[in-house]
Amino acid sequence: MNVEKSEEKESKIDTYYFLSTKTERILFLALMTLISAAPLIFQNGLPAHADWHSHIANAYQFKRCFWQGDFLPRWIDGNLFGYGLPKFNYYAPLFYYIFVFLEIFFRNPVYSMKAALVLILILSTVFGYIYLRRHGSPVAACLATVFVILSPAIHIFTYNNNFPTNALAIPFIFIALYGIDTFDSEKDFDKKAFLITSFGYAGMVLSHLPTAYIFSLMLIPYFLFSLSLYKTKKFVKFFVSSIACGLGLSAFYLFPAITETNLVHTEVLSSGPGWDYSKNFLFTYLDRLPSEGYYWGIFDHRYYEVSNGLFGLVGLIAAVLLLANYDRIKTHLPEYKRVKVVIIMLFISFVMMTPASFFIWSMFKQMQTLQFPWRFTSVLIPFCCVTMVYAFDLISKFKNEKMDISGFKYIIYSLVLLLTLLFYVNFINVFKWEWASPEMFLKHAINVVWQNREYQPNFVDNPNWRQEDFSKDFTPTLSSSDPNADITLLKWTSYDKIFQLFAPLEHQIRIRTFYFPGWNIYVDGRRVDISMDPKTGAMIFKAPSGKHQVEVKFELTSQRKLALIISFVALAIYLFLFSKASATGIGFKLRNIQKPVSIQGAST
Repeated sequence: MNVEKSEEKESKIDTYYFLSTKTERILFLALMTLISAAPLIFQNGLPAHADWHSHIANAYQFKRCFWQGDFLPRWIDGNLFGYGLPKFNYYAPLFYYIFVFLEIFFRNPVYSMKAALVLILILSTVFGYIYLRRHGSPVAACLATVFVILSPAIHIFTYNNNFPTNALAIPFIFIALYGIDTFDSEKDFDKKAFLITSFGYAGMVLSHLPTAYIFSLMLIPYFLFSLSLYKTKKFVKFFVSSIACGLGLSAFYLFPAITETNLVHTEVLSSGPGWDYSKNFLFTYLDRLPSEGYYWGIFDHRYYEVSNGLFGLVGLIAAVLLLANYDRIKTHLPEYKRVKVVIIMLFISFVMMTPASFFIWSMFKQMQTLQFPWRFTSVLIPFCCVTMVYAFDLISKFKNEKMDISGFKYIIYSLVLLLTLLFYVNFINVFKWEWASPEMFLKHAINVVWQNREYQPNFVDNPNWRQEDFSKDFTPTLSSSDPNADITLLKWTSYDKIFQLFAPLEHQIRIRTFYFPGWNIYVDGRRVDISMDPKTGAMIFKAPSGKHQVEVKFELTSQRKLALIISFVALAIYLFLFSKASATGIGFKLRNIQKPVSIQGAST
């Protein structure tokens, strides 16, 4: 009898389970991430489509301004044929800071861009797993993370839709949700959850503002559902303060970006999102006509939509499985109360990407400026993958209790098939496009810099900004109304321009730079008034006769100074709470180490 028990015990020990060890899970996820990033690592150049040229041009211009001494770049003087644009007053800067940092090591803009994108894929895997592990077993979290790695909003955004800033926001979504979900109602104020949530939210804002806006909208129902779970005012205090701190940390960029949008022209359509619903869930694949050409027939959306459909189908299967066994969830899943919340959030995210949500988009003008309903894919990912984790764990529980799970095998086979198709679609997508060589890529990036009109200052009504052809404007960088005036250029950077003037009479100087709040002109150290060219919006000022030194500086407005002060205050509060939380954590560990352990009545 004892021999039989011993043999049974040994057989249990020798049984191998897939992904049963921590090392195996790490290696498996590392391998999947490497496969996902392999085209970027081993393929020469980058995909020559859509916004790639624009983003590498932005990155190069951002780096140039940074190393010129402008550590918070807002104005790019190379845009729009030398008139300049306040691009980084609106474009989220975090991705470009990462690019500047990587440039220190790679010394090559294409390699630095590729390294930044690989880093995004790695962060998505790491923080995706950490978030999913919070809600389920290690194996279930690991399997669901594979779907994160191949999800449309990460993989297709990176290779096809060309939105690296959008992709960078996704790891911070995982961080912010992880912080909210780790809230401890037993503490008076959960510093750890506060620090994680505010960091994730600030990182999201600084990565991609539209994603942060969508996430903020989704936080409203998520907050209400979470409050119904915790049922304590402590959660309200934690939630409001952590989001407020995140807003404060990102205020130096966020507040000017929001409040100064009325000062520029944008190319964002604001007539509603109905025009773009034809680019969701296979519609482009089905309704685009060959006569519309290669651009609309294949470009940008066909593979993305197939990938999006496959990914959503996996979440749908997992949600149906949970709902079909809802009466058993309470006894099998520790987070049974959160299952309903996750499924509802999954449903809301999905509906917001379909024409059924058109009336909601039409109600809020701010949503219409988001352009694309498929931006909700970013917030669909965490809720979809958590639903998978719950479904995987439920099947595992049934198996451990020796229940007949033969019916679930078909579901498992279906999920494996969908994962295979998802990988296949992504693989075809990556190698379908032409990969431009670094030299050709940089050449096209320069052309994009000169032609980009987005965020042109909106201070003159004539001419219409779309009709003015700045490519045919050959006016000089500096010109004087006095043909006998002498202009000597001393310094010219994106934010600081110095030159000397000499003229026998009072004259007018035109600077081929759009006027925008923050530009100030000093003649011999004294600030002078700025007027604008009524046709183009270029800066004009009056200069006295004689010899003078002029400095044109792009400075902080009072509004931007206030935003910067708010960020410094928020950072000080954050670091103070971080130090207290770290000290508390260290003290807790020391007390545990020093606490005597009682063994059979004796202390050691």
